[in-house]
Amino acid sequence: MQIKGIRVYVVVIVLVVTLGVLLSVQYVYQKYNVEQPLFKMYSDTKLVDDVKLDNEGEVATVILSVRKTEDLKGAYRELHGYTEEILGHNQFSMELKDKRTKELSDAYYNSQYIIYEALAKGDFTKMAAEIQENAADAGARSRVFIDNDNIYISFIRGDKYLYEVIPRNNAALEVSGMLGRDM
Repeated sequence: MQIKGIRVYVVVIVLVVTLGVLLSVQYVYQKYNVEQPLFKMYSDTKLVDDVKLDNEGEVATVILSVRKTEDLKGAYRELHGYTEEILGHNQFSMELKDKRTKELSDAYYNSQYIIYEALAKGDFTKMAAEIQENAADAGARSRVFIDNDNIYISFIRGDKYLYEVIPRNNAALEVSGMLGRDM
């Protein structure tokens, strides 16, 4: 079949082949310039057991199965730096997979109210004390770290641990925004 002297089947075949080549190039680029260097960098650390990269959508999600650490803030910042080094200016989020138990999850659940209250009011000393109490009630110990970007909370009980990283700026803005709407 021809339309104005152009063979339609040739155009369709060229489009399909071009699309196939472009998708192959994207796959190879992703595999060798993003995934492998990222996985290699993580495997060189003593912090990560397993890595999954979910690159669907606009924001890449890096899911890291992390080992037990006493310095969650340092570990997170180190891993975030590695990720940023490889992904550059691309948007990404990091999820930490830990070895939580129901008791540790309950302790974190009981701490959420004081965490978000501290984000709104800035009373981090009270927050840390209440988190310590919730951890003790679960037979665990807690560590709380704070920087300009996040609050890092870990609950540790034997070989089980729960890690949570709560963004300070976004959460504070959301809390402030909610308070402003209610008035």
